[in-house]
Amino acid sequence: MKQFNCFASGKLAGAQARHFSRPVGIAVISGLLVGSALTVGCSNNESKPTASENQMSTSQMTPSQPVAPTAASSVTPAPVTASRKIVKKRPATVKYNDETDGLSFRYPWQYSVKRGDAIDSQSIPMDFVQQGGEAAVSIDMPKNYFPDTDLASAFFRVNVNKNLTEAECGQFASPQGSEKDAIQPSKLSLGGLELQEVEDVAGDDSKQEDTKYYHLFQNGACYEFALGLSTEDKAGDDASPVNREKVFRRLETILATVKINSEAAPQVAAGPAGTSTPQDEAVK
Repeated sequence: MKQFNCFASGKLAGAQARHFSRPVGIAVISGLLVGSALTVGCSNNESKPTASENQMSTSQMTPSQPVAPTAASSVTPAPVTASRKIVKKRPATVKYNDETDGLSFRYPWQYSVKRGDAIDSQSIPMDFVQQGGEAAVSIDMPKNYFPDTDLASAFFRVNVNKNLTEAECGQFASPQGSEKDAIQPSKLSLGGLELQEVEDVAGDDSKQEDTKYYHLFQNGACYEFALGLSTEDKAGDDASPVNREKVFRRLETILATVKINSEAAPQVAAGPAGTSTPQDEAVK
C-alpha cells in the first residue's frame, strides 16, 4: 500500500516563497525546505510487501506444477500365497498278509487284530468235524460302531485245519452232536471263492451268539472263516436290539477281499544235456 504526500511539491513551495518578505520569507523558506524534505520522505516511504506476502503472491501467480511421480520400484513383490498344510489321508483299509497259511485280506484300520494265543477260541468254538484246527487271526469290530444297542462283540476270525480231507472240509460239526440236529451247509460264491456256509445261533434272549461259518478247501488245508456277533441284554439297560444284518454286512466286506495263494508245484531240476538221472535209470 502507498501513503499519501504530506505536503505540496518543492516547485510549488518555491513559487509561493517569492511573495513573502525577506525575514518572513527566510523563515517560511526554511519551513518549506523542512517540509519538502519531509514531503520527499513521506512520498518515497511506500509500504513494501513483506517476505511472507511476496511468497504468498508468488505462489498465487505461479501456476501449480504437477508433482512428478516418484519412480516405481523395479522389484515386483512376489504374490503372497497362503501356505497349505498337506494332510495325508489314511487308507480306509489295512492289508493283512499271512505267508505261513498263504492268506491275505483287507480290513478297516479301526478294527483290532489278535493272533495266536491272544484269541479266545473257547468263546467261539471252531466248527470242524475233526479236531486239529488252529486259530490264525481274529479281527474285532469296535463296539461303538453301533452305540446304544445290545451288541457285546463282533468279529471276523480265520481258523485252519490241515488234518481234514476235502470231503470233511465241506462238513460242519453239529452243535448238539447228534445226526438229527446236523446242520446242512449251503454253497456260496463270494469274491471268487466257492464256500460252504452254515449259521449257528446259541444262547437265550439275555445273551446270545450268532455265528456264520464258511469253509474252503485249498492247498491241502481246510480254511474256516467265522463271522460272528454276541449280544447281551443287561438288567436296567435301555439298549435296543442291534441290527444283525448290518453287522454281518460289514464283516462280509472283509470276507470278500480274502485271497489264498496256491502253492506252486515243486520243480525237479533237469540234469545236464546228454545225461540221465537216477530216476530215469530206474524207469528204464
